[in-house]
Amino acid sequence: MYIDKDLCQSCLDCLPVCPMGAIMLKDKEVIIDYEMCVECGVCRRFRICPEDAIKQVEEIPYPRIIRAVFSDPLVTHESTGIGGRGTEEMKTNDVTNNFTLGKIGFSVELGRPGVGAYLSDLDKVARKVTSMGVIFAEENPVIPLIADRKTGALRPEILKEKVLSAIVEFLVPEEDALDFIDELKKFMNEELETVATMSVISRADQNGDSEFLKKLKDHGETPYPNGKVNIGMAIV
Repeated sequence: MYIDKDLCQSCLDCLPVCPMGAIMLKDKEVIIDYEMCVECGVCRRFRICPEDAIKQVEEIPYPRIIRAVFSDPLVTHESTGIGGRGTEEMKTNDVTNNFTLGKIGFSVELGRPGVGAYLSDLDKVARKVTSMGVIFAEENPVIPLIADRKTGALRPEILKEKVLSAIVEFLVPEEDALDFIDELKKFMNEELETVATMSVISRADQNGDSEFLKKLKDHGETPYPNGKVNIGMAIV
């Protein structure tokens, strides 16, 4: 994204629109900071500029296009056919059955609006959980970014790219999950340079209860149960 200086009237109405704070006034000119911008496209879609001075280059080059792929919900992942972060997580579990009894699903989201995340942090997490023996969710769009499945290392040319957020998903045996949480929390607190959210996904039993939720509380965690109701996605 960039500002067409010939069209911009410096009204500054576009500054609050950017979720990354990348639009700014510098030397009396409105600019979009190239490094801070994650190519989410919000500034253009908002149509805040009456002069249409907010522009997008005709084709975002690789690897910068990775920013748009993970930050702009209107850009579709080639690997999943889904836009934005490109993952359905637990929302379609009634169809995918990824998260079954005895296994705990994890999703680790790196970055948030206003902060974002460099893919170097995603690389750290992918390497760490690979070393811990997880089973990755193969349909997650992060998977094609992994260059070495033995180590979890991402493609080196994308590590300096910044996205609004990215989510890595995987499975851990339930009997290992509590120790896993302790080790991964410690790692992320010490190693990451952005914010992160760890979610666990437990299949409810026939009574709608989750034994793992009770274990989490007994372990000293304070989870916030997050139910998902899917309309029209049930198996028929």
